[in-house]
Amino acid sequence: MKKRIWFFALLAVVVISATAIYWFYFSKPDPFLTNEQLIEEMNQVFPEAAVKVIQGTISIDERHRVVPFVAEGDKYGFSNWEWQQHKWEIVSFNTMEQPYIWKINSEDPTTFRLIWNIHPADQVGYLTFYLIRQRGYHSRDGQVTYDPGVQMAKKVTLQGKSYGVLQLPDDWAVFMNSLKNVESVKNPDIFSNHFFFDKSIYFGWTAYDKLGKETFPKGNNNNGFSTGGGDLDFLMYLNESKIESPKDGE
Repeated sequence: MKKRIWFFALLAVVVISATAIYWFYFSKPDPFLTNEQLIEEMNQVFPEAAVKVIQGTISIDERHRVVPFVAEGDKYGFSNWEWQQHKWEIVSFNTMEQPYIWKINSEDPTTFRLIWNIHPADQVGYLTFYLIRQRGYHSRDGQVTYDPGVQMAKKVTLQGKSYGVLQLPDDWAVFMNSLKNVESVKNPDIFSNHFFFDKSIYFGWTAYDKLGKETFPKGNNNNGFSTGGGDLDFLMYLNESKIESPKDGE
């Protein structure tokens, strides 16, 4: 009899624990915050930003959102949100008025998002984003291998909006995963559980006005700031002199 009581008591503990874990970590997210709640939350966490207007809410998936906004001083920025520990939380915040890349899952480039919110006064007509792998050589076990240069481009027209979100293009993700697969075969002990990024690979961007002339957005970003750790990465601005066939991807 005592064994049965202990068994059912243990079963109850397991069921309650499993239910609590599911509720806390895996339950369906609550409806996203209202504009008023977003402003209140952002200004509480980042009072120096003084967010005034929410421009919109962009849904990445069930648990991730991007919120572009206008802050005091006519600054344009965005915040990234994630449903975690049973609540919506800010995971990164930016008022630099330049594009960034959000690596939602650093192991999976299909989850990467290019995000921007550029001041309308800069009169940018379109942006071109780049994935670049520099030419080079590497040596392993006495053998020297040539790594060809790669340049992949994607043009994005702003269409009258200061902000936007772009999923990493499919061919970019395929290329990056191919590098991971090659390295995991060569070095299974090192790369079996980690996404491999070749150090010669980087993301960049170039801006053009409505006439197709290269321009650098100035905005009001002198006093801007960005926070978000390794999940939010800076994109290098690339002058046309630093890239090949600069308008590829149109």
